[in-house]
Amino acid sequence: MIRLRPMRVRPGALAAAGAIALLCTACAGSPTDGTPAPAPVPAAASSSAAPAVLEASKVGASVSEAAKQASSVHVSGTVSDAGTVKLDLKLSKDGASGTVDKDGVAVPVLRVKDKYYFRFTDSLIKEAGIPASSGVVKQLKDKWVTSTSQIGAGIGDAFKEFLDYTTFVDNTVGALGSTTFSGGEKSTVNGASVLKYSSSEGTAYVAADEPHYLLLLQQPNKGTMNFSDWDKPVTVADPPQSEIYSGPGA
Repeated sequence: MIRLRPMRVRPGALAAAGAIALLCTACAGSPTDGTPAPAPVPAAASSSAAPAVLEASKVGASVSEAAKQASSVHVSGTVSDAGTVKLDLKLSKDGASGTVDKDGVAVPVLRVKDKYYFRFTDSLIKEAGIPASSGVVKQLKDKWVTSTSQIGAGIGDAFKEFLDYTTFVDNTVGALGSTTFSGGEKSTVNGASVLKYSSSEGTAYVAADEPHYLLLLQQPNKGTMNFSDWDKPVTVADPPQSEIYSGPGA
């Protein structure tokens, strides 16, 4: 399970981190519905075109190794854990970007190498309990807060556990290394040929061809995690200075 370190932050940052903490806790358990059920491959499919079978006993090690060899991934899904968390994140070894939404509270997040940001949306400002009449609302609205600022102190330590490619993958895909799977039926996910494996905790859909990337992870009553665009370039950049918070605590 991913655990975030305690933080000393201002109310706005605390609200964001709270949403993210719930996300990370849920992610580690792996995954509510939100992804159409994968389509089974007809039994009459040509044997000459059939992918090499991946033994169920090797699934955990194979998906873990494939993830380690890659340098990026797009993760999206819905996780149920003390509420509903929706996430859409593009992760690479050099940076990350995306959005975490906890029960309607949206938190855009960004990492550029060792610098982390989160942005104040209307829903986050409201969740943070900042009065609409407060002058600081105008300064915060739609602005990015950096981990190097006073108000963002501690955010980097919290965010790196899920915006860092290696850490996130180790705590999700890597955790499958010790899971016992069975099955290996052919199926498709978003048009890609996959092999379907089951465990006591849920179902994993793995790319049929090497590298055997994890493409879909489903867990009853927990949620669904989609993994796509493995090892494809992810471009991130620091926000323009005009979009970075410069008020009190900056």
